Amino acid sequence: MTVRAQGGPGRREKKRAREEARFARFEAYRAELIAQGFAEKDCTVSILRANLLGLACALPFLAAAIVGAVLLPEKVLLCTGSLFSELFLLAAVFLVSLPAHEGLHALGWAAVRGSFRGIRLGVLGRSLSPYCAVEAPFTRGRYLVGSLAPFAVLGVGLCAAGLGTGLVPLVVYGAYNIACAGGDLLVALKVLCSRAERVLDHPVRCGFYAYRRAENARVPGSG
Repeated sequence: MTVRAQGGPGRREKKRAREEARFARFEAYRAELIAQGFAEKDCTVSILRANLLGLACALPFLAAAIVGAVLLPEKVLLCTGSLFSELFLLAAVFLVSLPAHEGLHALGWAAVRGSFRGIRLGVLGRSLSPYCAVEAPFTRGRYLVGSLAPFAVLGVGLCAAGLGTGLVPLVVYGAYNIACAGGDLLVALKVLCSRAERVLDHPVRCGFYAYRRAENARVPGSG
């Protein structure tokens, strides 16, 4: 009992130290980019706002998937042939999709960077939401590869496979993952609208800081 009591605070202190080190690196990247002449813009949103606006971003893709499934000339309603097995498979897919989603973020960013260095997977303490964050600044295109990888693979990919084979459950799984990627779609839209030359992922908030050369940045109030 004594060992556990002593070990608890130690783990908390280590976790706090890692978080402080992560924020220190984030601030160091910010300072470096500003020193290079970039103007900074905060493009982060709260988790609640990201979920609400993200769902709105996902709606057109969800509608396309639903319409496509309805218009299928030949539909296969069960992958397993058993309703009980299908429900079990549905629950398993929904459960596995969450870590797979974050893993695809990591794979996408690692692919364009050539390394997993600085890519972190974890779970937010209060909301218990899994997350993936990358530390180094990226160009817009490279940042978008990691941001949209789950949407492209688990969302569009599964929907396309379902529509191509007539398997309605695959369309359902894909639609679910499109909905889960709503926040990613929102972030991608903000990246495109920001016209940023460099994108720095925020350590814990949903979104990023955008950087453009100060001479190219729009002057406030200029329209």
